[in-house]
Amino acid sequence: MALFAVFSEKYARATLNGIKLWAFNILPSVFPYFVFTALLTSLGSAARLAARCGKVTKKLFGCGGMSGYAFFIAAVSGYPGGSKITAELYAKNLVTSEEAYKMSGFCSLSSPLFILGTVGGMILQNAAAGFALLGAHVLAVLATAVILRGKKSAATEEERPVVRAQSADNLIYEAVYESVISVLVLGGIVTVFFVAIEMLSDVGAFYLPEKLFTILFGDPALARGFAFGLVECTTGIYAAAQSSSPLLLPVIGFLLSFGGFSVMTQSCVFLKKAKIKTAWFFLSKTMHAVITFAILFILCSLTPL
Repeated sequence: MALFAVFSEKYARATLNGIKLWAFNILPSVFPYFVFTALLTSLGSAARLAARCGKVTKKLFGCGGMSGYAFFIAAVSGYPGGSKITAELYAKNLVTSEEAYKMSGFCSLSSPLFILGTVGGMILQNAAAGFALLGAHVLAVLATAVILRGKKSAATEEERPVVRAQSADNLIYEAVYESVISVLVLGGIVTVFFVAIEMLSDVGAFYLPEKLFTILFGDPALARGFAFGLVECTTGIYAAAQSSSPLLLPVIGFLLSFGGFSVMTQSCVFLKKAKIKTAWFFLSKTMHAVITFAILFILCSLTPL
């Protein structure tokens, strides 16, 4: 607060830039999915879709068919759409507590639009790198799901209460209202973390992490991007892209899968409603990030992108 008061003009611009980041990158990609998934769930369509993929999801994830529906929504909408749909399905008794725990890990992905368009196209200007990042990102989350699947859920599809379609009265209003509130909260979180990075950087809070990561990666620009990305993913990727290190793609892949504390906060806003512990979610995201890094490291060692 003191920094904002003393340097109000500078941080007011940073706040506006954070709002622009939300408005032009996050809002267009997640808001329609928030509305449509709320409608599908309330109308009972999700249950019918889930029934078609139950056998596959039980073998792959150790969860019922609803997890396949949630995974699809997470894969196309990006952060934090998967966390939101997981919480909604749990609240409607369409998934068990055990399944919600598992789903919180593998239903948390960055969107193809962001990876291919923003990262691969705009930031790296390398389409092949974008597809490599997307492939590694999805493969890693599937590997994480298999590792953390544990035993199969004791509850079967038939044992869960059937959620019947709701009346059309006010259904669209409720879906839009809930989605508007959700995206506004996300915008606030993104903006706060965006401004926090600039403030922390100004007071030298990233000095020691950057030195440590420079020793680890051997490149100051990559180290700076990694340090920033642990707080806010997009800012970190922009900074890391200034590097020419051979570890650039593995590091960007790590940041995309980890998401940064900004994405974690966005996701936990919803996952808390499903009583999912933050430590479990942090563990699954870290595992996802490490596997993504390993896949891209091996790929870049074999084929330069």
